[in-house]
Amino acid sequence: MIGMAKGAFRGHHHLPMTPARANIIRPLFRQAGKGAPAFAFRPMKRVLALVALAVTPARAQAQAIAITHVQVVDVEAGRLIPDQTVIVQGRRIASVGPARQANVPHGARVVDGRGRYLIPGLWDMHAHTTMPGGRAILPLYVANGVTGLRDMAGDWNQLVAWRREIANGTLIGPRMIVSGPYIEGGDVPIPHLLARNPDEARVAVDSLIRLGVDFIKLHSQFTRETFLAAASRARARGIPFTGHVPRSVGAAEASDSGQRSLEHLLQIPFPCTPAESLAMAPRFQVQRVLARCSSTDLRPLWATLARNRTWVVPTLVAQYEVASWPRRTVPGDAYARYLPDSLRAYVAQIFPMPADVPPRADVTGLALFNRGVSLIGIMHRAGIAVMPGTDAPLRNSPPGFGLHAELEWFVRGGMTPAEALRSATLEPARYFNAVDSSGTIAAGKVADLVLLEANPLRDIRRTRRVYAVVANGRLMTAVERSAILRSMLRR
Repeated sequence: MIGMAKGAFRGHHHLPMTPARANIIRPLFRQAGKGAPAFAFRPMKRVLALVALAVTPARAQAQAIAITHVQVVDVEAGRLIPDQTVIVQGRRIASVGPARQANVPHGARVVDGRGRYLIPGLWDMHAHTTMPGGRAILPLYVANGVTGLRDMAGDWNQLVAWRREIANGTLIGPRMIVSGPYIEGGDVPIPHLLARNPDEARVAVDSLIRLGVDFIKLHSQFTRETFLAAASRARARGIPFTGHVPRSVGAAEASDSGQRSLEHLLQIPFPCTPAESLAMAPRFQVQRVLARCSSTDLRPLWATLARNRTWVVPTLVAQYEVASWPRRTVPGDAYARYLPDSLRAYVAQIFPMPADVPPRADVTGLALFNRGVSLIGIMHRAGIAVMPGTDAPLRNSPPGFGLHAELEWFVRGGMTPAEALRSATLEPARYFNAVDSSGTIAAGKVADLVLLEANPLRDIRRTRRVYAVVANGRLMTAVERSAILRSMLRR
């Protein structure tokens, strides 16, 4: 999670990574192929196919779904294709074409798309789920049109069990690509593997590969040598790695080392003058996680990230809470009523407002935050791929709801609504090397679809206006969606 550094948060939970511990971690699903190319998400197509998303019982998949007379949003071209009928058979899109030519299967569930807009399912590319109350909030993602999630740290056995329930149709939740426990060089309150030197880092990478994780996540408190050892081992074993950027390394070197995505804008500065650098100096320790000011020429950094095809996941909605301290309220509080008390208490425990926040620190914090928002447009124009993540379920990152807020910040930062929408649909498919099976609405692709009441290409806020969701071929109707949201309200 954003801002987790030694001494900043309460509690810790680490497993020192020794050869003996590595030997007792049992493989669960797969071994990474020794011949797999570095940085390639070779297993992702298989994972996307296996990690089903259940909304109704599995037997309902046999019934075809026809969304008729709908305007399909072509996220790649940023345009509307009018009066289309989209037919889903099983877990795949069977056909997309003009409504007048459509052959709707007998007995199909028909959804009237007149006056509505169909987009691919959305992805939250930075979230956490395995915590008290975590299972209960998984339906919130689907109800908000978030049909895919990259879980950035958690209990591997629990995540595997949830993926199995989702696939079996006994749990409503998004398809999840997961890291399991991450590797860290110091103490943080999330379960992790402790790697204090290069040897421990290499053993940690090997043990996670044996465990079967989809990718490796590296956290923050590494020496340069330890980080590079972990990166080298991941490259050699052909498994993608991602995560935070340690201060000992920096964004350019992390990118050159093969890190697939950089999280939270850590060590990614925004341009400013020397005078602005002094004026926006952080007022307290945790405020340093916000985008920092630099008067140096940043064009070489942008060129490095673009050349290496390194993705950036800013998690602006999570940063906003830090930026607004000592204020006690955030926009995400409006959705707290959907979250279990156990989850809210847990988040408050691991992510409290520090005691050293001075009065009016939010003046500096929000100035830093707004400059960080401006980085979205700067990086996008420089050819750097940006994807939305929320760091859910923090207070300002409520599951599902927070993804829409993140897209709104992307537009404020300089993206068009079409570009922001693409960042949450097609860009994750590119990241996972799964463009042939996801990311756009086309025959043969997985049936992850969101039906909206209004055109998101005109106003990105309209992604919130979800009417129905097709998730891995299963339909969540407007009535079912409303019932799920009502059931989750805290009484």
